[in-house]
Amino acid sequence: MAGLLKRKLEGEVEIKEGASDLFHDFFANKPHHIPNVKDDFIHACDLHEGAFGTPGSTIEWTYTVDGKKKTIKQILEVVDEKNKVIHFKCIGGDLMKDYKEFLAILKVIPVAEELSKVIWTFIYEKFQPGFPEPTGEMDALVKIAKDIEDHHHAVNK
Repeated sequence: MAGLLKRKLEGEVEIKEGASDLFHDFFANKPHHIPNVKDDFIHACDLHEGAFGTPGSTIEWTYTVDGKKKTIKQILEVVDEKNKVIHFKCIGGDLMKDYKEFLAILKVIPVAEELSKVIWTFIYEKFQPGFPEPTGEMDALVKIAKDIEDHHHAVNK
């Protein structure tokens, strides 16, 4: 039965190439700047241990999904600047009430001369059947890619 509770959820969106470096950099090195772009989703990102952008650092997010204010505490496990990949291992907060394990992976991949793809992958295990899927979090993270792209291009006009 435990195998049935392990899940994988993916979401992706294309963004203009100029915003791809910025998007990766925001989540890797400057997550505390994201509320300046989209404060109706992410309200705060606080560093608890280490340094932003450094594997092993611990950060806590305060955000709103589906009208509910939540927190999530994560360890930054992987920051691959060359391949634009980040792994966030969740270790506490509201999300961990429903999931035994939760890993969020962010990849930014060039797909054409002017386009990149932002791919979010959640790998998680539910405590029991019937617990909700994290679709609200996925939808919000996919949407914020477009918000960061819009912010970037408005600033560069």
